[in-house]
Amino acid sequence: MPDRHAAAEQRSPEAGFTLMEVLVTLLIISMLFAMVVPNLSTFVPGARLEGSGKQIQRRLDFLRSEAQIRGREMSLELDLDRDRWRVVYPPDLRLSLDQDQSTLEEWSFDWMELETGVVFSGAGDSKNGIVERGLYRIRFDEYGFAADQMIVLELESEPDRKWSLELRGLTGATGVTKTNDGERPELPFVGEGAF
Repeated sequence: MPDRHAAAEQRSPEAGFTLMEVLVTLLIISMLFAMVVPNLSTFVPGARLEGSGKQIQRRLDFLRSEAQIRGREMSLELDLDRDRWRVVYPPDLRLSLDQDQSTLEEWSFDWMELETGVVFSGAGDSKNGIVERGLYRIRFDEYGFAADQMIVLELESEPDRKWSLELRGLTGATGVTKTNDGERPELPFVGEGAF
């Protein structure tokens, strides 16, 4: 029967790490960390930009389907000066039995802010052009149709980095264009979708 102490003495030199192995491992980890951390700052703002755009894109898809289901006009209002947006509902969706529809006004929930460092660069259509200031409204009629629209977001710290959402009014298709050269994509004019 083998002696336990003899077996333990034979394994002990192999059980741990040498100082050299630990130092080499720490050196490799620190080199990887040095390469990743400076580049991390470019990913976070880009993720905020894309996150804000995707949130607006999802809300537009929701409003289009709500307009079709309810048979009512639904709108998304953008405040280009304060970098926020909200959904605007028609007055009759708030109608109770004791109210007259003619006395009601449009209503909405609170404004939704864009993520930190993300701003509106503009919004508009190919017929009237892109506006950069004021309130801009995207309307879906009772059938879920809208004019062809474009919403452009950019990073406040990097104005050359733009995220553009194109909405096709008749089909409801949305397309995303990302640019890093500061150029705003043009929304091509399509006659039947720019009403």
